[in-house]
Amino acid sequence: MSDQEIITHLRTGREHKALVKLYAHLPKVERLVRHNHGTRADAKDLFQDALIILFGKAKDADFTLTCSIGTYLFAICRNRWQEELRRRGRFTQELEAAPDEPTDLTGLLAEEGRFALAERALRSLGSTCLDLLKRFYLLKEPLLTIAKAIGLAGEGAAKTRKYKCLEEARKRYRELQAKGSVAQPQHP
Repeated sequence: MSDQEIITHLRTGREHKALVKLYAHLPKVERLVRHNHGTRADAKDLFQDALIILFGKAKDADFTLTCSIGTYLFAICRNRWQEELRRRGRFTQELEAAPDEPTDLTGLLAEEGRFALAERALRSLGSTCLDLLKRFYLLKEPLLTIAKAIGLAGEGAAKTRKYKCLEEARKRYRELQAKGSVAQPQHP
């Protein structure tokens, strides 16, 4: 169903068919919201608000899409989420783009396999590297704080150790990958 057909369905009271197509865009909105201090429930509420706005616009005979309907919905959601974050006092900069994720089953399975492989590579590093990477990437601690916590000389030493740990993790990931531990996604 084309974007124009979706608009026509919304205008003529055949919303069900249109909604089925429109809800295919929800996962992208969920990724945006969850990547920017929100929950899955926040994303669903936001998406439903965007649908109501789209329904209202579609009823206007002068309404013309100048982009894809998915882009239009995403823009509404992005703008409204920025407003919500401002209201909550959590908005300080542009929203971070959520990484694109595959939505087909084959892509999801391949990605799950890559995550499992990355987890195995990380777990094989040892507790110091794992702690350093966790503190830096997940807990967002400054390098100086990390250096003190794990007994390094200073920020420079923590930065060097972080780099070496990350390189070792990448090396181990590639080794596991080469052994055929994960199915590679097929690219057309």
